[in-house]
Amino acid sequence: MPSASSSAPSPPPVEVSSRSSESSRGASSYPWFIAGVATWFTAIGMQNVLFSWLVVGELHAKAEWVGIAQSATMLPSVLLILVGGVLADRHDRRSLLIGLHLIAALFSAALVLLVASDQLTLAFLLIYAVAAGSVQAFVMPARDALLSEVAGPNLMRAVTGLTLVQWGTQAVGALVAGSARWIGTVPALCLHCLILLLGVVPLRRLAPAPTVHNAARPRLNLTDIAAGVREVVHSPVLLPVFLLVTSVGILFIGPFMVAFPILVRDYYGGDIGQLALLNMMFPVGTILGSAGLLWYGQIQRKGAAQLLALVFGAFCLGAVSFGLPLWGTMTAVGAWGLGAAVFTNTGRTIFQEQAPPSHRARVLSVYMFGFMGASGLIGAPLAGVLVERVGPLATCATEGGAMLAVVMCTLLFTNVSKME
Repeated sequence: MPSASSSAPSPPPVEVSSRSSESSRGASSYPWFIAGVATWFTAIGMQNVLFSWLVVGELHAKAEWVGIAQSATMLPSVLLILVGGVLADRHDRRSLLIGLHLIAALFSAALVLLVASDQLTLAFLLIYAVAAGSVQAFVMPARDALLSEVAGPNLMRAVTGLTLVQWGTQAVGALVAGSARWIGTVPALCLHCLILLLGVVPLRRLAPAPTVHNAARPRLNLTDIAAGVREVVHSPVLLPVFLLVTSVGILFIGPFMVAFPILVRDYYGGDIGQLALLNMMFPVGTILGSAGLLWYGQIQRKGAAQLLALVFGAFCLGAVSFGLPLWGTMTAVGAWGLGAAVFTNTGRTIFQEQAPPSHRARVLSVYMFGFMGASGLIGAPLAGVLVERVGPLATCATEGGAMLAVVMCTLLFTNVSKME
């Protein structure tokens, strides 16, 4: 990556080119696409709360095992998401998503049976986590590549709308999962399964997409899998954005997935209801931030906006480390979500704009690989070890400070701040 020096002339701004207008379905399909996304992320919001509570509240696992369990949902992304990108480039993404919804519902039904029969163990929960994470690894590139086909002419607005729905329905899902406090865990898990099945309905309303792969090379091979990685590594725009999203996976997602459930259980003495409310605040902040972006329109200096969002998030995480009352922590997490809206929307837009149509799903899968892979391999296990050694509050302070160091290095050694 190019480095900046105070004695050297300032490098020219890095401009993000506009994508070609190659939508094959048009904006009329966008509402059905969004409806499918809404059901998926409602289920994800429920799963985040229910899974976390099964680990810390039902099985009473130690912090290190909480990190391992949360990591198990992310690890399949390391192994499978690049393969998922190839499949999404080669096959009808609509059909893939329909099948994946059905498979996810099947795994959810299996979890219902385990909990209802009082057979749940940490080993079974880890198996479920790996299975659910594997499905997610194939869903993400197919969904994000399909967005470009249904977005219409304003990609930034479509991406922001997607983010708004994604986090809004996650907040709803977290709130619904909190109802397990009154209706019980098994009925809540049954509702999770039903929502996954309902996602098939809007997806079936989409027309099948034309495949874009080369028919002369139908077999999956390492060259195809590596193609998206090469596109990112050789791009002066995509590579630094990829490194930033990787740092988010390591330093931000770990505390959220591991430290926060432990905080609710041990520091605040709460239950699944409090955990649901805390989990809901981040999506609420992201909703408000995305709504503001929709109103504001385009962001010209996308790179600078990403760095400012990371600084803001680091300070919010640092605020949590002061041992705020629960309402104060919820406020800080909600504010953190505001900054995340800027970071997520600008980063996803850059990747959508820069990805060539023939490799779009593969390039987008690399973006998700950085986020999910870093979370699973490093972020969650690291947070689990830190929480076990120094406690959840000090973990938040440590990882927030590390993110500030990442931003400083990015400013000193890359052109990200000049990216437009």
